[in-house]
Amino acid sequence: MRGNEIKTSLRWITLHERAHIELGHFAILKGVPTFNLISKSGKSQVHESDLPRALWGKVERCLELQADHEALEEMLGTIDEIDWSELRITVASIAAVMVLIEKADADNPNPSETHPKAATRIFQLLGHVNDVWSIGASLNADDLPDAERIQAFAKEVILPAYFDTVEMAKSADATSFVDDLGDPEVFFADITHAKLGHWDQLQTVGAKEWAELKDANEQILPLVYKFQAENNTSI
Repeated sequence: MRGNEIKTSLRWITLHERAHIELGHFAILKGVPTFNLISKSGKSQVHESDLPRALWGKVERCLELQADHEALEEMLGTIDEIDWSELRITVASIAAVMVLIEKADADNPNPSETHPKAATRIFQLLGHVNDVWSIGASLNADDLPDAERIQAFAKEVILPAYFDTVEMAKSADATSFVDDLGDPEVFFADITHAKLGHWDQLQTVGAKEWAELKDANEQILPLVYKFQAENNTSI
């Protein structure tokens, strides 16, 4: 990676870690939890008794995806305010961090209980990129980009971002991650199925874990909103 790409990766890491603070994640977990970049042994205890105990095993993974999402929101922008080639570099720089985390976690003999799989984080990342063309647009059809512009964005940014990620994973010898990601046709079909709520049609590892965590995340979000309202930390 070149200097600018490393800076972009570090910026995403910084925004991710800042989001843990501003979203109140330390208040949701008991004691003084540590949000490591890579998986840690043993889960933190959940402080919020309002959350059903059946969800406790999913809480930390949900908080990691929340922090990812907030960092992505701040970095990716909208289709009209960003240079597409720069966006592709930004997405690749973020994906590189996720691939390296997956590579480091591969040495952990136990399945992660604290972090989602890299394929799940990439699924959320590219799902967000897939929707960049609609971010900031109103529901009025006249305000949406025309079909040719959307197709051009898919050709120049979305598909290359997927293949950039695969190539990085291969160069890092993260073979299990490549398998989890799935073929591009299946991967992007899963993004469509997830948007439509067709959970029974999901095929890739990342999409399935994302769907598994979705309901838990929706029950955690009111705690986040409450914390932000009480502490004026909205991002």
